[in-house]
Amino acid sequence: MTKTVTKYYVAMLASAASGLQAQVLMGNDTLSFVGRIDFYNQATLPKSYLWHPNNANDESQTYLVLAMPMSMLPTTIDLLRNEGPITLELWPSGAAPYFGATTEGYSGTLKTANEKVGEGDFDFHLLHP
Repeated sequence: MTKTVTKYYVAMLASAASGLQAQVLMGNDTLSFVGRIDFYNQATLPKSYLWHPNNANDESQTYLVLAMPMSMLPTTIDLLRNEGPITLELWPSGAAPYFGATTEGYSGTLKTANEKVGEGDFDFHLLHP
């Protein structure tokens, strides 16, 4: 399952020395929330999962939850700020229909679409020091 990402915000958790440290919550122009990435420090990463609290078989009500090490937070923020279009991707481990509030997932990724070579930004201030 893939979800288009056009908006995000970051939540840093206070008073947490280990375990869940931060979350990047994502949405798009249609839905305010499509999924999140949980960032963990000094902890074994839990499995990523599809969260469907209201209707397990309605894709618009299925949210993707990925787990990553805290060391990936700066790279993730950089990707969200500077690249696009962005998609969040996670596939269910089993076949539909799904039951309950969560379904274990695999192959979770945050990725860009195909981009042209040399598309990067150029700092024109470097021309006139």
